[in-house]
Amino acid sequence: MTTTANRPAETTGAPAPVLDSELLRPAREALRRRLPRLAEWFETTTLAEREARENDGLDVFRQAGGARLIVPEEISGAGVGAVEALHVQRAVGAYSPSLAVATVMHHLSIATIVQIAQDGPEEDLALLQSVVEQDSLIASAFAEGRVGGSTLVPTVSAVYDDDTGDYVVTGSKKPCSMARSMTFLAASLDAKETEGGRGRKAVGLIPAQMPGVSVRPFWTSPILAGAESEEVVLDGVRVPAALMMIGTMQDPDGIHEMTGFLWFGLLAAAGYIGAASTLVERVLTSPKADAAIYTPLAAELESAMAALTSVAAEYDAGERGPELSARLLFIRTSLRTALQRVASGAMTALGGIAFITDPDVAYLGSVLQAFSYHPPSIAETQRSLFDHHRGEPFRLA
Repeated sequence: MTTTANRPAETTGAPAPVLDSELLRPAREALRRRLPRLAEWFETTTLAEREARENDGLDVFRQAGGARLIVPEEISGAGVGAVEALHVQRAVGAYSPSLAVATVMHHLSIATIVQIAQDGPEEDLALLQSVVEQDSLIASAFAEGRVGGSTLVPTVSAVYDDDTGDYVVTGSKKPCSMARSMTFLAASLDAKETEGGRGRKAVGLIPAQMPGVSVRPFWTSPILAGAESEEVVLDGVRVPAALMMIGTMQDPDGIHEMTGFLWFGLLAAAGYIGAASTLVERVLTSPKADAAIYTPLAAELESAMAALTSVAAEYDAGERGPELSARLLFIRTSLRTALQRVASGAMTALGGIAFITDPDVAYLGSVLQAFSYHPPSIAETQRSLFDHHRGEPFRLA
């Protein structure tokens, strides 16, 4: 049961009417076009309800078809490209930053698995299609949270059991978004045929309800609590070989890794731009609205969105190389400080009374600070881009 201590302070009365300002109009239109059921839920709930622990957002997202959003049509997906997905995710972040944070991990997982399955044997593609057709939510146990970690460097171990034909998986992931709502956990694995033997890279799709899978509390802050970012523990989980993608990890050009990195970077940024857009939109409608204050704030967001869109358009055109990933990392670096300026400027413009009387203002301002905590770290990012501009091959931070 949700408690008052575990959620943002309640706003009073019915949900605030939605202003279809030009700032968020393209994003809201994309959301209504692609996920109308989710848009309807957003428009009939308050921010506090959408951000509370154990809210209905992830279930509504799944029922609305959100889990299929960026999956290719030939694998039973919606086939939405990166440019349109950016707008959808901006709208999701504008209504519910927690849901944006949670679902970007699903999109990261599904994009990486799609790339691996398309390059692998037919049985991997068949496995993926069955997962998609169940509208599964896939949490990530890749290494995107480790300092210097690659998304495909194994984070947990798996040992084959000759007697049962299963792989026994042990390890944990924290924080792990969608921990309580996930259908599967996608994990990068060091798969060994015998204990102590030589491992092979693999990706396992681990059903959330399997014996040995448990969730421990981890995220105690009320900020982004609705993302369900807890610890997922794998204690001797027996995963059937049919749910393992083994020996399909030949990726000399890093395309599998780059694909997940690009989707994560694009959609994570878009979600936070959405949250910032909601805060700036309040400046637009404030009784103290001032063009000289509003316009620079909106310019920060529109410039960042335009930069992301240029990367997304190249992705849709087939580009996956390191130069595109480097450009995205520069955009994300710039966005970190831009969001801090927007949060400070918008909250100053709205004034102390808004901060005191409208809990959403303080909440959104706090949310925007969290973008800096997403991997890669600032130090890793700076080192990677510094070395790249000195002529060294780009590496994911």
